[in-house]
Amino acid sequence: MNAQIRNVLPATVALPVPSALVVDANELHLASVMKMLARAGADRVKGVHAGAAGIEALRGNDWGVVFVDLDLPDVTGMQLIDLLADRGSKAAVVIMSNHPCRILHAASCHATARGLNVVAALRKPLDAMLVQDLLEEQAIRAAQAPQAARPEEPSMHGFSAEDLRRALLSHQIKPYFQPQHDVLTGALRGAEVLARWHHPSGRVLGPHAFLPAFERAGMMDCLTQYMLSSAFEVMAMDGHGAGRVVAVNVPASVACSVQWAQSVADLAQVAGVDPSQLIIEITEDGGAACNAALSGVVAQLRLRGFQCAIDDFGTGDSSLDRLMRAPFNEIKINRGMIMQAREYVHARSVLASIIAMGRQLVATVVAEGIEDQEDLAMARNLGCHVTQGYLHARPMSRAAYMRYVLRSDNA
Repeated sequence: MNAQIRNVLPATVALPVPSALVVDANELHLASVMKMLARAGADRVKGVHAGAAGIEALRGNDWGVVFVDLDLPDVTGMQLIDLLADRGSKAAVVIMSNHPCRILHAASCHATARGLNVVAALRKPLDAMLVQDLLEEQAIRAAQAPQAARPEEPSMHGFSAEDLRRALLSHQIKPYFQPQHDVLTGALRGAEVLARWHHPSGRVLGPHAFLPAFERAGMMDCLTQYMLSSAFEVMAMDGHGAGRVVAVNVPASVACSVQWAQSVADLAQVAGVDPSQLIIEITEDGGAACNAALSGVVAQLRLRGFQCAIDDFGTGDSSLDRLMRAPFNEIKINRGMIMQAREYVHARSVLASIIAMGRQLVATVVAEGIEDQEDLAMARNLGCHVTQGYLHARPMSRAAYMRYVLRSDNA
């Protein structure tokens, strides 16, 4: 169990162990899992070995944990997963199978996409200690839920175009910086600039809370221009960061013409910024329709001395097409791919192939979502050049980043 989570609970809290339903085609394994759950202290355990019986057990019962075997004789576990999703189930879902990990992974991705709380996807037979840990984690989450409740952030659906304009004009939206480090030497390479909204309510909102509103209002170009100007201002004024790169996200729908690329070059020249220190990260939006325009945009930016990256490489439907058409010199691998590579052999193989391809193209490969030393070791062993993530630091204000730079220089 996560010791940090355990330590924040008062010693007097009695953890409720959730009820559990097990749907398993193998009767011996079913009996074994039920015994594990009973020993772990589940207050109610029910086991069935066919999908139809599982469907019946799900009717009118709110189970805390549901163990679903994919290999059922009458209906597949995938159909049970869909039934849980259709019912809006809040249960913790554990997917089991004798099939290869790739099928388990696909089932887990599908269940997560349908909105289910998938806590594990495991090869059979299950381990008793692992079942114990799963139940304890769910009990802790249930105990913490009332403490974790906070006032909701302002709804992103409530932001008007006027709210967004005011946020930009009054500089409520501020640049935050997440450091990037050389994977071999540990040296600070620079930072990615991320938008945070210091809302008048007193809360600091992340992009998920306001980017959809900018998109709906047709103001992504305004936000992008604002973030580029903020990055240039920091680069021009803060001598401590000299020689280090700053990366800025740009939607493909905004980076739509050579004229736009030239406007970025003009802005950098006016600000007195070395374009080689700026990385334009083209985000995975716009689909294939944007790819033809991107080839000209990226070529113009590269001719003007900028570096260009494909952000979240591999998550969209057009990464390879963009890479073939446009002279990107950096590939960014997102947190989701790192997380999957931790757990699945085939995902690690895909990641290794992407990194090898990037290196063959003489492109810098940046891995985001590096959360612990194990992630760092994996990125290093597979050949990444740069890492970014909570292991190094969370996104921070401009002042905090300048202190971070100074500490890195003096380390």
